[in-house]
Amino acid sequence: MSMSVCRIAMAVLLALVGSCLSQEKGGVDQRVAQPEAQRILSSEGRSGSLEYWGFCDPNKDWPNFPEPRSVSNRTGSALDLLQWMFADNPKMQVTQERDGKIRMVETDVPQDFLQVKIHHISFSMPYRNGAIAHSGPMAVYALLNTPEVIAFMDQNIGRKVPWEGWGTPGQLALEGPSVPELNHVTVEQALNEVLQTFSGFWFYENCHDPQGRRKISVGFVINLPQDNYAPLPKKE
Repeated sequence: MSMSVCRIAMAVLLALVGSCLSQEKGGVDQRVAQPEAQRILSSEGRSGSLEYWGFCDPNKDWPNFPEPRSVSNRTGSALDLLQWMFADNPKMQVTQERDGKIRMVETDVPQDFLQVKIHHISFSMPYRNGAIAHSGPMAVYALLNTPEVIAFMDQNIGRKVPWEGWGTPGQLALEGPSVPELNHVTVEQALNEVLQTFSGFWFYENCHDPQGRRKISVGFVINLPQDNYAPLPKKE
């Protein structure tokens, strides 16, 4: 079995293929658009999530990103800017929860994967006995290696390649906070628990390959350090 490593800055990926569920949508290179969403959330110290349909490019080892509007020279809160960013997509809903988390969700994204029930998850790493997940991407990597997720892939979607890698080498933090052990949670609940420990946003992309089979990418994008960005300009 081939073991290609997807090295995407600040994200880990899960690749799955299966039957066609919805019409494929276009997108842009995530290396261009993702940093803008990352910057907007980081500027207010916000966390959140992104669920969307995208476009599968067989020549790329990374997911794309929903088609955005430019937010250059716009002012407002992180919520205002992200709502503007995705305003051309009628199915994208951008909302803010009471605790400040911002959710970006296309209304027709399949929820089957997110509702997989995990009986127990310990955030020690499967690649090294006893290692602990000290970053958001590594915690998601541990989540994706739970038996229930593996079984769902094999039984319902079909595995094309195993998941491996953790983004850039800097994602492997040897010390720091860790997500506590969880019991009887869905994948979505576990992803949200990661947000309680690590600032950033998790993403869940669905697309279809050229043969019409479903593919899923799941990952975590960490917030930028405070000295890496300027605060958002405020409305006058």
